[in-house]
Amino acid sequence: MSGRILIVDGIATQRGAHDALLAAAGFECLHCRDAGAALARLPDPGIDLLFLPLDDVADPAAASGLLERLRAGPATARLPVVVTGRWPDPACRLALLRAGADEVAEAPMQVALLQARIRNLMRARDTEGELSRRAATHQALGFCEAAAGFTPRQKVAVITPRAEIGTAARLGLRGPARRIAPQQSFAAEAGQEDLYVIDGAALRAEGQPSRELFRIVAELRSRSATRRAAQLVMLPEPGREAAMLLDLGADDVVPAGVLPEEIAFRAARLLARKALADRLRATERQGLEAALTDELTGLWNRRYALPHLARLIDEARKRRRPIAVMLLDIDHFKMVNDRHGHAAGDRVLAQVARRLRDGLRPADLLARIGGEEFLVAMPETSLEQARGAAERLCLKIRNQPFVLSGEGLPCEVTVSVGVATGPCHSAPATEAETLMRHADAALYAAKQTGRNRVTVSPSAA
Repeated sequence: MSGRILIVDGIATQRGAHDALLAAAGFECLHCRDAGAALARLPDPGIDLLFLPLDDVADPAAASGLLERLRAGPATARLPVVVTGRWPDPACRLALLRAGADEVAEAPMQVALLQARIRNLMRARDTEGELSRRAATHQALGFCEAAAGFTPRQKVAVITPRAEIGTAARLGLRGPARRIAPQQSFAAEAGQEDLYVIDGAALRAEGQPSRELFRIVAELRSRSATRRAAQLVMLPEPGREAAMLLDLGADDVVPAGVLPEEIAFRAARLLARKALADRLRATERQGLEAALTDELTGLWNRRYALPHLARLIDEARKRRRPIAVMLLDIDHFKMVNDRHGHAAGDRVLAQVARRLRDGLRPADLLARIGGEEFLVAMPETSLEQARGAAERLCLKIRNQPFVLSGEGLPCEVTVSVGVATGPCHSAPATEAETLMRHADAALYAAKQTGRNRVTVSPSAA
């Protein structure tokens, strides 16, 4: 994951160290001298994250003032911010978090942890941004957000080997929290909590290895009943172990020795983000499926896909990022219908859609735009990345035969893919048509040269 990071560092000799830390992970570093210069530079849609090393700015109060002014502006309210420094008073950490910092960490921050935390924050921003863009697309199409109804109390569980009473109070959590022992099977838990607080410090105190923590985080993130729940992990000291947990799917990692109020604040912030994500997802579900989705496959239809593609292109241009567009077509689909019947053809379409969805990222656009034709748009994706993704999608379709109900033999299915990349310099709506036309020409070339292959548009190559 690449991105542009604005660093507030008034001491020029510090810049090389910061740049080396971040450039190693593929980030481009920009610099400003103080809070005033940062505010003048922002809002800039090309900036992905603000980094405040407190040893280089005036004092924590100045950083708090900058954070509060950033959060008051609609264009910078969601900009991820990382603050590093030395914290003799743990209340200073909490004050900076309350002012708007996404992460407050001890300086110097380990390279692996800093890189993982930035990736974590940018993933969270991208997911929330994608949900917000979908809501804006729905509004542009004339659909209103569903009226807010009764919101039930959010559920919290603490995964800990400790069985003492008052776990929630000890951690500063508001309201009751259910305890789950680490050895319990999460598959048997039907509570579907909104937040899991994982007491890694207690696990380590009992001699459990790091891999047990990794197992818990990965398992929660992989199961359908728990994958959307937030995860807050407490560790004795953050380091490389924390970096791996963030990359595995933990939403936040905090030292166990901080104030209970900080744990409570981080937990409440994760619950608020979860509630927002749930509300935005509910907007998609309530009353929009029939108009904007394909009934057979459950994918977006052409009516939704084209304006959303234009929105993705507009954002790619503003942030100076690449975007890839693919058109996929099932090879010899008429023969499937003629040989096995239209009901079998419908089952093939549904299974192809499922495999394509499983092979894409949450932020990617996937739509069925014709009989056996599918559209994919992949933000922040270069030509080579798009080619690799298209090859993997072809393999997902080709490598496992399609079993049709009532048929004795499996049905082998392949797809052809045309790829184009942008953005260029035309208007977003016009460019959406241009990219689709280039992808369609590449798809036609794939069909003409043997099918079951990926072809890249000459304009992209």
